[in-house]
Amino acid sequence: MTGTAHRVDSGGRSVDELTPDDLELQRYLLDLCLQPLDRFDGFSHIEQYLLSALRYQLNYTCYALAMAQYRYTPAFTGYLTEAQANAIEKMRDKRVWGYWAHECLVGYQRWDPDPIKFANVMYTGFFGVMLGVFETLNDARFSAPGALTLRWNDDTEYVYEFGSLCRAIVHNMDISAHGPLYPCEPRLIYPMCNAFSLATLLMHDRLHGTDLSEDRIDQMTQALRTHRYLRPDNRFLAARGPLKFFMGPSVGNDGVMSFWLHFSMPEQARKTWENLRANLIRLEGDDVKIDATAWEIIDPGNYTRGTGMSRVSVMAAAKEFGDDEMADALEVSLDKRYETVHRDGARAYTGISSWGNAGHVLARFTRQDAMRDLLAGEVPEQWKTGPVLAQAAYPDVLVTRAVTDGRALDLVLRPGNGGGRTVLGIGRLAPRHDYQVSGGVEATVTADDDGCALVSVDLDDRHAVLLRPSDP
Repeated sequence: MTGTAHRVDSGGRSVDELTPDDLELQRYLLDLCLQPLDRFDGFSHIEQYLLSALRYQLNYTCYALAMAQYRYTPAFTGYLTEAQANAIEKMRDKRVWGYWAHECLVGYQRWDPDPIKFANVMYTGFFGVMLGVFETLNDARFSAPGALTLRWNDDTEYVYEFGSLCRAIVHNMDISAHGPLYPCEPRLIYPMCNAFSLATLLMHDRLHGTDLSEDRIDQMTQALRTHRYLRPDNRFLAARGPLKFFMGPSVGNDGVMSFWLHFSMPEQARKTWENLRANLIRLEGDDVKIDATAWEIIDPGNYTRGTGMSRVSVMAAAKEFGDDEMADALEVSLDKRYETVHRDGARAYTGISSWGNAGHVLARFTRQDAMRDLLAGEVPEQWKTGPVLAQAAYPDVLVTRAVTDGRALDLVLRPGNGGGRTVLGIGRLAPRHDYQVSGGVEATVTADDDGCALVSVDLDDRHAVLLRPSDP
């Protein structure tokens, strides 16, 4: 069966459909995260201290998959939720966070491997946003006591969950001389990382009714100006440290700041974007010229030469602020500069780092105001309570659209491994109720006592499935 299902009401939010090209990009990230938790095949492995580290690759992979769920498949959990959860679990691997013991010793002359307790916003801030978007779209498993426990050795572990990680962020904000800004690398403060810490607290407050972010937006706004991280022309320094050390602004950094501050500081984010758009990037024929700094022509995710990461960062901001013309041109400019590799139905740029590829997918899946709305929890109530596609075999079943109006479930699927008959697991149905199935092998199905049902479908191409309650 091909064609389009009779679309259900998506709660007033646009729910689009992933294209075959989109699916290839998504599969690149799914394959990274659906491998066993102790494996990091396909990730960049250079060092764990600076920007090529595993943590940033995991961060952005999780953000991109969350955006895919939010924009295209809010009524699909299954392997998409599993992949995001796996990215979070991989952040608990000592190979990801063990670097901090040495950084703390060298930078602060103290031995404490705990990567959350003191400073290190580059781990806690980025990690917190992963947790917040996951809980917004899925469940609160990482808020359970000890859910984020980090094991150093057989005798030492650091027990955390979402809430205690947030309280650690608050403590570090309070003890910092530039508070609420606090350091990433020892004694170096990056506004970028602190944008994530602020978003983390705001999301936790929304999800759990806490007041951890009270006055933090005003405090951070003041600190950015007082300590000269924000220039009068609305550009942000990349970093500032002791002995008058600083790293100046860059196109990529301005893109990141405008994108991630759109939720917490929308007026400033827009000013930064408007300056970036008017003065630092421009369309030249069928290409995009960016005013890159000397150090910005290196991909920070793998230290190879190229402006790909900056282009990806600006592309995300362009999408977030509704400049699709510039975003599309930036994507074309990536295609001009980088070759792609196809493997087992997945696609990625060969010359851009794993972090950069994940950032590209995030940018590709973003639409106007999408990240702002996701961080703010703009999720229709029917998405939280209605039926979901809870089980689908990967990569046999590629879910391109999944949405619910609270009672019905509207799916569009594509085969990812040759097609054929497959079984879908549906959850959150009304227990013992009958449902009409359009696009299934059987015309009706009955939910069990737990509100679950199995639906068989034959996949050969784009395939629409619609479940509706039999009763009015």
